[in-house]
Amino acid sequence: MFEQTLCGRAGLLLGLFLMPGFLLAEDIPRDQHPWGRHAPGSWTRVKVTTEKISAAGNKSTAVALVTTRLLAVDEHGVTLQTETRLGKDITKGPAITTNWDGTQRDGNRSERLSLGEVKFKGRSHSCQTHSVTRTIGDRTVSTKSWYSPDTSPYYLKRLIRVRGPQPRHTAIDVVTLNATRQIDNKKYTGWETRTVIANRGGRSRSVSFHTFQVPGGLIQSEGERHDVDNARAGRRLVELDAFHAVPVSSK
Repeated sequence: MFEQTLCGRAGLLLGLFLMPGFLLAEDIPRDQHPWGRHAPGSWTRVKVTTEKISAAGNKSTAVALVTTRLLAVDEHGVTLQTETRLGKDITKGPAITTNWDGTQRDGNRSERLSLGEVKFKGRSHSCQTHSVTRTIGDRTVSTKSWYSPDTSPYYLKRLIRVRGPQPRHTAIDVVTLNATRQIDNKKYTGWETRTVIANRGGRSRSVSFHTFQVPGGLIQSEGERHDVDNARAGRRLVELDAFHAVPVSSK
Protein backbone atom coordinates (compact mmCIF):
# COMPACT_ATOMS: atom_id res chain seq x y z
CA MET A 1 0.00 0.00 0.00
CA PHE A 2 1.15 3.51 -0.68
CA GLU A 3 1.71 6.05 2.05
CA GLN A 4 1.73 9.73 1.15
CA THR A 5 4.49 12.04 2.42
CA LEU A 6 4.20 15.70 1.50
CA CYS A 7 7.17 18.05 1.57
CA GLY A 8 6.24 21.55 2.62
CA ARG A 9 9.52 23.40 2.35
CA ALA A 10 9.82 26.05 -0.35
CA GLY A 11 13.27 24.80 -1.35
CA LEU A 12 11.94 21.37 -2.22
CA LEU A 13 9.09 22.87 -4.21
CA LEU A 14 11.58 24.99 -6.18
CA GLY A 15 13.58 21.85 -6.86
CA LEU A 16 10.52 20.31 -8.46
CA PHE A 17 10.73 22.74 -11.37
CA LEU A 18 14.53 22.49 -11.66
CA MET A 19 14.81 18.71 -11.70
CA PRO A 20 14.86 17.13 -15.20
CA GLY A 21 11.85 14.93 -15.86
CA PHE A 22 9.41 16.88 -13.69
CA LEU A 23 6.92 18.48 -16.06
CA LEU A 24 3.60 20.18 -15.70
CA ALA A 25 0.97 17.49 -15.31
CA GLU A 26 -0.79 18.60 -18.50
CA ASP A 27 2.40 18.17 -20.49
CA ILE A 28 3.55 14.67 -19.59
CA PRO A 29 4.86 12.55 -22.48
CA ARG A 30 1.80 11.09 -24.24
CA ASP A 31 3.31 7.60 -24.22
CA GLN A 32 2.99 7.61 -20.41
CA HIS A 33 -0.82 7.63 -20.74
CA PRO A 34 -2.85 4.51 -21.72
CA TRP A 35 -4.86 6.51 -24.29
CA GLY A 36 -2.14 8.98 -25.30
CA ARG A 37 0.22 6.30 -26.59
CA HIS A 38 -2.40 5.40 -29.24
CA ALA A 39 -3.73 7.43 -32.18
CA PRO A 40 -7.29 8.63 -32.83
CA GLY A 41 -9.41 5.82 -34.24
CA SER A 42 -8.35 3.46 -31.45
CA TRP A 43 -11.13 1.90 -29.38
CA THR A 44 -11.79 -0.60 -26.63
CA ARG A 45 -14.93 -2.61 -25.90
CA VAL A 46 -15.61 -4.18 -22.50
CA LYS A 47 -18.43 -6.37 -21.21
CA VAL A 48 -19.88 -4.99 -17.98
CA THR A 49 -21.94 -7.36 -15.82
CA THR A 50 -23.80 -5.60 -13.01
CA GLU A 51 -25.60 -7.47 -10.25
CA LYS A 52 -27.94 -5.61 -7.89
CA ILE A 53 -29.38 -6.93 -4.63
CA SER A 54 -32.50 -5.30 -3.24
CA ALA A 55 -33.24 -4.78 0.46
CA ALA A 56 -35.49 -7.85 0.23
CA GLY A 57 -32.58 -9.93 -1.09
CA ASN A 58 -33.82 -10.13 -4.70
CA LYS A 59 -31.08 -10.20 -7.33
CA SER A 60 -31.11 -8.72 -10.83
CA THR A 61 -28.35 -8.85 -13.43
CA ALA A 62 -27.69 -6.65 -16.46
CA VAL A 63 -25.01 -7.16 -19.11
CA ALA A 64 -23.86 -4.25 -21.27
CA LEU A 65 -21.19 -3.77 -23.93
CA VAL A 66 -19.39 -0.43 -23.53
CA THR A 67 -17.20 0.87 -26.34
CA THR A 68 -14.87 3.80 -25.74
CA ARG A 69 -13.39 5.55 -28.78
CA LEU A 70 -10.39 7.87 -28.94
CA LEU A 71 -11.49 10.88 -31.00
CA ALA A 72 -8.55 13.25 -30.54
CA VAL A 73 -5.24 13.78 -28.75
CA ASP A 74 -3.66 17.15 -27.96
CA GLU A 75 -0.69 18.27 -25.87
CA HIS A 76 -2.76 18.30 -22.66
CA GLY A 77 -4.92 15.18 -22.96
CA VAL A 78 -7.52 13.26 -24.95
CA THR A 79 -11.10 13.40 -26.21
CA LEU A 80 -13.15 10.23 -25.70
CA GLN A 81 -16.68 9.09 -26.48
CA THR A 82 -18.52 6.05 -25.10
CA GLU A 83 -21.30 3.96 -26.62
CA THR A 84 -23.30 1.57 -24.42
CA ARG A 85 -25.31 -1.36 -25.80
CA LEU A 86 -27.81 -2.86 -23.36
CA GLY A 87 -29.91 -5.45 -25.15
CA LYS A 88 -31.26 -3.69 -28.25
CA ASP A 89 -30.78 -0.22 -26.78
CA ILE A 90 -27.73 1.80 -27.80
CA THR A 91 -26.80 4.99 -25.97
CA LYS A 92 -24.03 7.25 -27.23
CA GLY A 93 -22.52 9.65 -24.71
CA PRO A 94 -21.12 13.12 -25.45
CA ALA A 95 -17.51 13.60 -26.46
CA ILE A 96 -15.55 14.45 -23.31
CA THR A 97 -12.09 16.02 -23.23
CA THR A 98 -9.88 15.32 -20.21
CA ASN A 99 -6.36 16.28 -19.25
CA TRP A 100 -3.73 13.60 -18.72
CA ASP A 101 -4.56 13.55 -14.99
CA GLY A 102 -8.19 12.67 -15.77
CA THR A 103 -9.70 16.05 -14.90
CA GLN A 104 -12.26 17.51 -17.28
CA ARG A 105 -11.87 21.01 -18.73
CA ASP A 106 -15.13 22.42 -17.40
CA GLY A 107 -16.10 24.87 -14.68
CA ASN A 108 -13.94 27.43 -12.90
CA ARG A 109 -10.54 25.81 -12.46
CA SER A 110 -7.63 26.41 -10.11
CA GLU A 111 -4.42 24.39 -9.86
CA ARG A 112 -1.59 23.89 -7.42
CA LEU A 113 1.68 21.97 -7.80
CA SER A 114 3.81 20.56 -5.01
CA LEU A 115 6.38 17.86 -4.36
CA GLY A 116 5.70 14.58 -2.59
CA GLU A 117 6.34 10.87 -2.72
CA VAL A 118 4.61 7.53 -2.44
CA LYS A 119 6.11 4.44 -0.87
CA PHE A 120 5.69 0.99 -2.28
CA LYS A 121 7.18 -2.08 -0.57
CA GLY A 122 9.66 0.08 1.30
CA ARG A 123 10.84 2.04 -1.72
CA SER A 124 10.08 5.76 -2.11
CA HIS A 125 9.06 7.19 -5.47
CA SER A 126 9.43 10.95 -5.95
CA CYS A 127 6.27 12.49 -7.33
CA GLN A 128 4.84 15.71 -8.59
CA THR A 129 1.51 16.21 -6.82
CA HIS A 130 -1.01 18.03 -8.93
CA SER A 131 -4.12 19.44 -7.21
CA VAL A 132 -7.02 20.68 -9.31
CA THR A 133 -10.22 22.26 -7.99
CA ARG A 134 -13.14 22.75 -10.36
CA THR A 135 -16.43 24.48 -9.53
CA ILE A 136 -19.34 23.44 -11.75
CA GLY A 137 -22.62 25.02 -10.64
CA ASP A 138 -23.38 23.80 -7.11
CA ARG A 139 -20.61 21.16 -7.20
CA THR A 140 -16.94 21.44 -6.32
CA VAL A 141 -14.63 18.68 -7.54
CA SER A 142 -11.14 18.43 -6.02
CA THR A 143 -8.65 16.05 -7.64
CA LYS A 144 -5.15 15.32 -6.36
CA SER A 145 -2.81 13.15 -8.41
CA TRP A 146 0.64 11.73 -7.69
CA TYR A 147 2.71 11.57 -10.88
CA SER A 148 6.11 9.84 -10.97
CA PRO A 149 7.96 10.25 -14.31
CA ASP A 150 10.31 7.35 -13.54
CA THR A 151 7.84 4.71 -12.33
CA SER A 152 5.32 3.11 -14.67
CA PRO A 153 2.30 3.50 -14.74
CA TYR A 154 3.33 7.07 -13.74
CA TYR A 155 0.08 8.12 -12.05
CA LEU A 156 0.48 6.15 -8.84
CA LYS A 157 -2.33 7.56 -6.74
CA ARG A 158 -5.41 9.75 -7.16
CA LEU A 159 -7.94 11.22 -4.72
CA ILE A 160 -11.18 12.77 -5.97
CA ARG A 161 -13.63 14.55 -3.65
CA VAL A 162 -16.99 15.87 -4.84
CA ARG A 163 -18.78 18.39 -2.62
CA GLY A 164 -22.37 19.43 -3.22
CA PRO A 165 -25.84 17.88 -3.24
CA GLN A 166 -24.40 14.43 -4.02
CA PRO A 167 -21.03 14.22 -2.21
CA ARG A 168 -18.65 11.44 -3.17
CA HIS A 169 -15.09 10.44 -2.32
CA THR A 170 -12.92 8.27 -4.60
CA ALA A 171 -9.46 6.86 -3.86
CA ILE A 172 -7.46 5.09 -6.58
CA ASP A 173 -4.15 3.44 -5.64
CA VAL A 174 -1.72 1.38 -7.66
CA VAL A 175 -1.23 -1.74 -5.53
CA THR A 176 0.86 -3.98 -7.82
CA LEU A 177 3.57 -3.01 -10.29
CA ASN A 178 4.72 -5.29 -13.13
CA ALA A 179 1.70 -7.59 -12.86
CA THR A 180 0.75 -10.14 -15.53
CA ARG A 181 -2.62 -11.52 -16.58
CA GLN A 182 -3.61 -14.26 -19.05
CA ILE A 183 -6.79 -13.44 -21.00
CA ASP A 184 -8.00 -15.51 -23.97
CA ASN A 185 -4.61 -17.20 -24.34
CA LYS A 186 -2.83 -13.86 -24.51
CA LYS A 187 -0.46 -12.63 -21.83
CA TYR A 188 -0.67 -9.00 -20.75
CA THR A 189 1.84 -7.11 -18.62
CA GLY A 190 0.62 -4.17 -16.59
CA TRP A 191 -0.43 -3.06 -13.12
CA GLU A 192 -3.24 -3.47 -10.60
CA THR A 193 -5.23 -0.73 -8.90
CA ARG A 194 -7.61 -0.63 -5.96
CA THR A 195 -10.53 1.80 -6.16
CA VAL A 196 -12.75 2.75 -3.21
CA ILE A 197 -15.81 4.97 -3.76
CA ALA A 198 -17.91 6.23 -0.85
CA ASN A 199 -21.12 8.25 -0.94
CA ARG A 200 -24.29 8.61 1.12
CA GLY A 201 -25.62 5.32 -0.20
CA GLY A 202 -22.68 3.20 0.87
CA ARG A 203 -19.25 2.13 -0.33
CA SER A 204 -17.84 0.17 -3.25
CA ARG A 205 -14.42 -1.45 -3.59
CA SER A 206 -12.86 -2.91 -6.73
CA VAL A 207 -9.55 -4.29 -7.96
CA SER A 208 -8.65 -3.71 -11.61
CA PHE A 209 -5.95 -4.81 -14.02
CA HIS A 210 -4.55 -2.37 -16.59
CA THR A 211 -2.03 -2.58 -19.42
CA PHE A 212 -0.50 -0.17 -21.92
CA GLN A 213 -1.05 -2.83 -24.62
CA VAL A 214 -4.76 -1.93 -24.83
CA PRO A 215 -6.12 1.58 -25.55
CA GLY A 216 -7.36 3.06 -22.28
CA GLY A 217 -5.55 0.41 -20.25
CA LEU A 218 -8.46 -1.26 -18.41
CA ILE A 219 -9.05 -4.90 -19.34
CA GLN A 220 -10.44 -6.47 -16.17
CA SER A 221 -12.10 -5.25 -12.98
CA GLU A 222 -14.14 -6.87 -10.22
CA GLY A 223 -15.77 -5.26 -7.23
CA GLU A 224 -18.60 -5.23 -4.72
CA ARG A 225 -20.86 -2.54 -3.30
CA HIS A 226 -22.20 -2.39 0.28
CA ASP A 227 -24.95 -0.15 1.59
CA VAL A 228 -24.75 2.15 4.61
CA ASP A 229 -25.48 -0.82 6.91
CA ASN A 230 -22.60 -2.75 5.30
CA ALA A 231 -24.99 -5.21 3.67
CA ARG A 232 -23.90 -6.47 0.25
CA ALA A 233 -25.80 -4.50 -2.39
CA GLY A 234 -24.29 -5.93 -5.58
CA ARG A 235 -21.21 -6.61 -7.64
CA ARG A 236 -19.71 -5.45 -10.91
CA LEU A 237 -17.46 -7.33 -13.32
CA VAL A 238 -15.68 -5.72 -16.28
CA GLU A 239 -14.00 -7.91 -18.91
CA LEU A 240 -12.16 -7.00 -22.12
CA ASP A 241 -14.26 -7.97 -25.16
CA ALA A 242 -12.31 -6.47 -28.08
CA PHE A 243 -10.03 -3.57 -28.97
CA HIS A 244 -8.36 -1.83 -31.91
CA ALA A 245 -5.09 0.02 -31.39
CA VAL A 246 -3.96 2.56 -34.01
CA PRO A 247 -0.22 3.25 -33.71
CA VAL A 248 1.04 6.81 -33.40
CA SER A 249 2.74 8.02 -36.57
CA SER A 250 6.51 8.37 -36.23
CA LYS A 251 6.48 11.55 -38.34
